Amino acid sequence: MARQDPTRPRGRPPREDLRDHLLTHTLGVLLRDGLEGFSMSSVARSAQASKETLYRHFGDKSGLLAAALEHVGQRVGPLLLEGLDTTDTRRARLERLAHNYLGGLLEPASLALQRIAFADQDRGLGARFATCFTDAARDVVTRELAALGAREPALDAELFLGMVRGLHHERALLGVVPRDHRARQKALVAHAVEVFEAHLPAA
Repeated sequence: MARQDPTRPRGRPPREDLRDHLLTHTLGVLLRDGLEGFSMSSVARSAQASKETLYRHFGDKSGLLAAALEHVGQRVGPLLLEGLDTTDTRRARLERLAHNYLGGLLEPASLALQRIAFADQDRGLGARFATCFTDAARDVVTRELAALGAREPALDAELFLGMVRGLHHERALLGVVPRDHRARQKALVAHAVEVFEAHLPAA
């Protein structure tokens, strides 16, 4: 087992990991305190860093929030593509893609971040969220549908994602989670994929 370098202060990440460390704590503070309670001081305390370090890396509060969204947004592609290589039919590939997308949207931390972005749409966080998450997901699905022979992959991607979300996602954003939500989610995905696949050219 590797031993910690005794010359490195406890709790301080290596230099190359510092940015990731700061952004991870930024997201944690944002989810814990909400946008109104969010501050550079809270992030500095959580990350055991100085405010000067935050300002040096991100400029100001808006820059820090934008960087945190971009940091999390890097996970969108890998999340959506997870397990696709193990599928052996077009239907199975679409279902895996749909489950990955809807499952990611409905994670508690993801829902909290979406609510924060909606609440801050007038100050720019909503637009940043759209770029880092909404548009990123659309682009991944566009490429997948193009590979499956879709005639209008970009438009079809928006249609596909909208069908998969359905009202199930809207209810979740509003805090309405039925007891059978997992069964509903599975049924929604299966039906959305069945309807959507009929729209694609014959395999």
